[in-house]
Amino acid sequence: YFRHLWLDSVSQHQGHRILLLVEEPKMTALFGHASAATAELAQALNIPIKAVADSDISLAVFVINAQTGIDQKTIDLWHEFDELLTPRLLLVSDIAKGEQDFDDAVLIAKRVLDDVATPYLVLHDDSGSPAGLINLETLQIKDYQSNSKFAADTEHKQLVEDFRKEYLAQLEASGASGYEEGIFFPAIPIQLPKLGIDIALDLIRRITKP
Repeated sequence: YFRHLWLDSVSQHQGHRILLLVEEPKMTALFGHASAATAELAQALNIPIKAVADSDISLAVFVINAQTGIDQKTIDLWHEFDELLTPRLLLVSDIAKGEQDFDDAVLIAKRVLDDVATPYLVLHDDSGSPAGLINLETLQIKDYQSNSKFAADTEHKQLVEDFRKEYLAQLEASGASGYEEGIFFPAIPIQLPKLGIDIALDLIRRITKP
């Protein structure tokens, strides 16, 4: 992401040229159906909504609505970025209502987009509402209701054991830089105003940091 600028020298450097390396800004954009790629989400992530694949985009953030599924335009746009080897992040919204949940949406994404990976799974409170996320690599839980983090207990570890094995196998197969290289695609559950947004922002920064 560098471009070369040749600058003609002045006075004391007469007859010479100076090569400057200027880093291009790294562009991130949000893609998805209007039911998912909302202005509210774009504001929370501080990235613009786009509708066309572009080779200048360093990270394509796709969002799908768990209740409405994935429309054909979103599928086509995802695969256009395949040809560009663009890193992609998948967000799954609207996981707090309706019959479909994060796991259902991921299964659909695996069929029509790519073999997306799930670094986090959703934990629910006693009322059935999404309340926290468990990190499948570290087995740490973040409770968004109390804004606290703690280690998973034995019961939670057993519940996610098979999902964890699958995720770690995907992570190992892609390598440590698979996400940055555009061959490993994290799928993150989100629920505005808070759940999962911090994780999405961290993953965006991994690509856009200088």
